[in-house]
Amino acid sequence: MGQYVFGAFLVSLGVVTLLRTNIGAGAWDTVNANLSALTGITLGTASFLVQGILVAIITAYRKNAKYLLISISILLIALGIDFWDILVYGSFYYEGLAVRFAVFFAGVFVLTSGLSLIILTHYPAAIFDEFMMMVMSIFHTDKIFFPRLFVEMLAIVIAIGFGFLAGVGFGAVNIGSVILAIVLPFILAVQLRWMRPIFDVNV
Repeated sequence: MGQYVFGAFLVSLGVVTLLRTNIGAGAWDTVNANLSALTGITLGTASFLVQGILVAIITAYRKNAKYLLISISILLIALGIDFWDILVYGSFYYEGLAVRFAVFFAGVFVLTSGLSLIILTHYPAAIFDEFMMMVMSIFHTDKIFFPRLFVEMLAIVIAIGFGFLAGVGFGAVNIGSVILAIVLPFILAVQLRWMRPIFDVNV
């Protein structure tokens, strides 16, 4: 359980760190950020709402109430996001192109490390990973790359819609969001490969 909680801690840190570079965040994190801009709710609350909707979709598709347990990771990540966003970062944003890019890639590493730790516990995965697995099931594939790419690109489309409704244009969606949508599936697969012998609780 400690690995699961630590994974959620890293995921929330990665999410907020990427947003504070203004280069672009993870696709679903841009959905949360633009929804927050549209409604005025906190980033963590937006995260909780978006992920809650996805839990309902997955539970209906799987026809198994056990997926409601994903609410544990949803709550942990939402609380972590508001902790880092409000209490730690506050009004701080990274400045300077070189610094922003360096922090951006560090944030990607932290985010994928947290996701990998959660997946390897074999507890209910972070919601976007369960959503990816649902897509894999629908298309009858055990390959991660293309299902994850589909999930990421879907989020970017939704985020852009929220951004324009909020009057902020693309909002949190930036070039980094597109880069992440393409490279995150690859990085996650690599992270899982090297972390599995160390952190897989079933090994």
